[in-house]
Amino acid sequence: MMNLNEQIPTATFYDGPITHDRFRFAQGAVTIELVRPADPDRLLDAPDVLAWNRRDDYMPYWAYLWPGAFLLAEAVARRDWPEGLTALEIGCGLGLAGLVALARGMRVEFTDYDAAPFEFIAQSAVRNRFDPARWSVARLDWRQPPSNRYPLILGADVLYERRLIPMVADLLNRLLEPKGVALTAGPYRVATEGLEAALASRDLAAWATPIQAVGHDGRSLRGTLHLIARKGVEPPGWIRDRARLSTTYKFP
Repeated sequence: MMNLNEQIPTATFYDGPITHDRFRFAQGAVTIELVRPADPDRLLDAPDVLAWNRRDDYMPYWAYLWPGAFLLAEAVARRDWPEGLTALEIGCGLGLAGLVALARGMRVEFTDYDAAPFEFIAQSAVRNRFDPARWSVARLDWRQPPSNRYPLILGADVLYERRLIPMVADLLNRLLEPKGVALTAGPYRVATEGLEAALASRDLAAWATPIQAVGHDGRSLRGTLHLIARKGVEPPGWIRDRARLSTTYKFP
């Protein structure tokens, strides 16, 4: 782990071709136009990326469309949300789930450790004609969380390594409002087996349900949706009454 006092980059630089995709969620109820790098692999060998990786074990995974992004976007699209609800997306990458949240009437703060994807999110927001007053972007180092609190936190494929589990648990503990909830989604990964214990040690609890979505290549994706909140705290009505995670759902 690097010394946090050491100067580090704030963004990678992508100068390759760009592509525009259109994705549909919730059986076509939500359509999102997404602007993204057409050749994200070119970032992996860039000298600035390799230097950043040596100093901070960082790689620009933001440039890829991961399965968790589609799974979480589908979960958000399926539900009704209070108009104007504020959501924070952590590790947003290209921001697919956050863009769906905008389409569902929320206000969204997109955050990532790398500032590079923010320009792509801005282009996607313009193409979808989202009101610029309803979204913002900010760099977020999970090791140095801000003092802000949020009623809803979204995270797609943020639990892909064991070392990230305690970091995400700490982050959610710091940033969730007292009755706030977090939704994380991704395919099965061994790392997530440690999530329940990490959350429990921070007085957080999780409930998991299978979820399916269609990926960018048209193939079916399967994964898990985790709903996370504070132990012993009654969740807000909009998640209890409207989430409809399943008919057997009971909040932890």
